[in-house]
Amino acid sequence: MKHVIIGTAGHVDHGKSSLIKALTGLQTDRLDEEKKRGITIDLGFAWLDLPDGSKAGIVDVPGHERFVHNMLAGAGGIDLAILVVAADEGVMPQTEEHLAILDLLDIKQGIIVMTKIDLVDPDWLDLAEETVREAVADSFFAQAPIFRVSAYTGQGIEDLRQAIVKAVQDLPEKNPDLDFREPIDRVFSVEGFGTVVTGTIFEGQVRLGDKLMVYPQAQEVRVRSLQVHEQDVEEAFAGQRTAINLAQIAKDQLVRGQVLASPNSLEVSQILDVEIRVPANSPFAIKDRSRLHFHYGAAEALCQVRLLDAESLDPGDKGLARLNFQEDVCLKYHDPFVLRFFSPVVTVGGGHVLDPCPRTFRIKNPTWQDRMERLSQGDEKTRLLLAIDSGSPHFDPLTKAVHRAGLDQLTPQALDQLCQDLVADQEAFQLNDQIYLSTAFLHNLAASCKRILEAFHQAQPLKAGMRREALRTTLLSDVKLDYTDKILDYFLAQGLLKDQAGLLALPDFNFSLSPEQEKIHAQMLAQYQKAGFSPPETAEILAAFSKQDRPEDLLSNLIDRGDLIRLDDKLNLHPDFLAEARTYVIKEIEKNGSLKLADFRDHIQSSRKYAVAILDYFDRIKLTRLKGDVRILL
Repeated sequence: MKHVIIGTAGHVDHGKSSLIKALTGLQTDRLDEEKKRGITIDLGFAWLDLPDGSKAGIVDVPGHERFVHNMLAGAGGIDLAILVVAADEGVMPQTEEHLAILDLLDIKQGIIVMTKIDLVDPDWLDLAEETVREAVADSFFAQAPIFRVSAYTGQGIEDLRQAIVKAVQDLPEKNPDLDFREPIDRVFSVEGFGTVVTGTIFEGQVRLGDKLMVYPQAQEVRVRSLQVHEQDVEEAFAGQRTAINLAQIAKDQLVRGQVLASPNSLEVSQILDVEIRVPANSPFAIKDRSRLHFHYGAAEALCQVRLLDAESLDPGDKGLARLNFQEDVCLKYHDPFVLRFFSPVVTVGGGHVLDPCPRTFRIKNPTWQDRMERLSQGDEKTRLLLAIDSGSPHFDPLTKAVHRAGLDQLTPQALDQLCQDLVADQEAFQLNDQIYLSTAFLHNLAASCKRILEAFHQAQPLKAGMRREALRTTLLSDVKLDYTDKILDYFLAQGLLKDQAGLLALPDFNFSLSPEQEKIHAQMLAQYQKAGFSPPETAEILAAFSKQDRPEDLLSNLIDRGDLIRLDDKLNLHPDFLAEARTYVIKEIEKNGSLKLADFRDHIQSSRKYAVAILDYFDRIKLTRLKGDVRILL
């Protein structure tokens, strides 16, 4: 069955609630104050029975200018709008504002209803209809049919009902596979049941027992029971009004405007990058740095607008902007919103979200401008790349990029193809199953890597390169080592780095020693060869060559290229002697099952200090392990 929401719009006292009662037999005014004053103050709800046995939900909105914020709270999920104009009054200020709001919210299907026709003569009715046609000429109502009805006499009601049924049949089907999302428009408690919320399901579906999250606080809840049109159900779908009994949360933790959604399906932010449209009949321009009321879903928040390349957007203009909030908001890509002036509070514009969670970009610079223009015109691949790019410095998972790019509707196969296309075009790099990085980010990182190595080569000209561990932690100190290793391997594969005996250097760095330095190298190495298993301490070697330039670098270079093996902070050993010791250790343990320190010391004919240093080195490289007072092989 198709699930749709019908919404009313129109000026106060033009008969919206009476029309719904005539169509459905249901009274939408539920508050005592509404019944006393005879006007709708808050949202009202009903349903219309359809021939296939399904029901179309109806949202009745207040028409008074003081309650437009309540109207906006219910208008977001409308599929079919009914613009109500009283024949005796015609188009009025709230008719025009409601019409602008529906247009800004991207509602595409509508029916116009002229009510109270029993109060006017036919000539006046024709004139009133002509006025309505002029008012809606530039909106999605331009081609909408107009029905003349009287809720009091019933005239025209059946024709209208049939037209609504036909319009519902023509509406497109909703995708049931999206993540569940429902803005909360009412919160109350029921004795014996606990907390209940109501709202229109924007996307997806929900079932009994489902775990959901309340955003923006991202608090987990569980669906205890479900109702649709006052009937208990086991599941509900996009396009239905629901009452959801929630476990794990108290009534006072919830307010209108929060969003009930699938876990981890929304991004929370205090910044939105958007495209704004100012209707031609807007009473005000939107100026840079203006403070505005921002309406989305069932929520309202205050924001400051920063325009991309203009000081103001005049009526009829479009523009790109960033909205800054002092509270958390959670929207998706291309979600519509409405902007109302701070004072006086009137509707001045609206638009669509381009990025629901911008990261790191400063406004008013070429990078932000280029990115915003590409987002406003971008296809799926472009949007995904831009989301991956801005999330790359934070190593955001692909799921976050998918949410930001508005690609939740893609099948896993389609998403994988998009990602592989980006990799094939060398626009993205797959770090692992969960994370993709943009090559633009990696190129910036490579530039940082180059600066680090340039400084290192200048400060350490006698070193063939920088140790991988040192470069890794200098480049990305707070990132997982596995991630950084893969990035360095990528740089090596791209020829941005080179490996010299396990050390990393810039590709154009050529390490070489002068004849005098080679001579000192040979002299140092000779001392270690002569000392055998009792090598001099590092301080002794450096003291012996203290008259030479940078003796510590020359000694370090011997270690870097493997001519000496570093046992610990004080001792180095010639590799020939280390190889001899290794052969003996393996042979003795395989023969006897273990090796004592004293036996090893006697074999190398050295002191305990050197024997301990060598055996500790073997433990460190995972050749042996100390068990009690003997060594065994690992």
